Amino acid sequence: MIPAFDVEIRHDYDVADLRTDLTAEQVASGFTDHHGYESLGLPSWQDVAECLSAEAEILAQAALSSAPDGIKEVLDAIDDEDGVEFAELMATFYGNDVGVAGLSLALSAARGATFYSCSSGLDSHHHAEYPMVGVVPDVQRASLLAELAERAGCGIGQQWGRWYLYAGSVSAMHVLGQLILEQRDAFDALPEPKWVDGLAEQLERIDDY
Repeated sequence: MIPAFDVEIRHDYDVADLRTDLTAEQVASGFTDHHGYESLGLPSWQDVAECLSAEAEILAQAALSSAPDGIKEVLDAIDDEDGVEFAELMATFYGNDVGVAGLSLALSAARGATFYSCSSGLDSHHHAEYPMVGVVPDVQRASLLAELAERAGCGIGQQWGRWYLYAGSVSAMHVLGQLILEQRDAFDALPEPKWVDGLAEQLERIDDY
């Protein structure tokens, strides 16, 4: 089974109040009070496609499982069988939870500034009550993302100029990631946010420390 959570899906946001002051340094090093989240940088759409493909396979297996958290069962089985394969698989998800990793990467490739992700779960290792990904889009990207979120069955909450995308299941979050990938040409046609310029250099500087 893929865990499902009881949450009301709403779309509460005001694009006029989105943050527009982010710099490359802030996006690279973190700009919220959420600790432990690392910038995904500027991934390619190929990176997104590979992540979503791996994620889809795990979710499909998890849906067939009788375990309350089929995702955990599938991942534990992979880890038990081959730890190296498991580590390589996790690298595909850039350190994010299966179920929200694809969406997080897709948002980053679409040039949204991601800052949080959690798949939620049935154990104490997850801190979100339901699947959630944090992102700051610019106004033009926000309009397109809002349309796609509604199609995928995901909600939008806005706080302090940033968005929290959420759903009752990671399945909906995965669908949203797929929809963003399908609309990559539309996102690529938009002017890049100011923070994109210099982000790679800032991330390299952080890695050198």
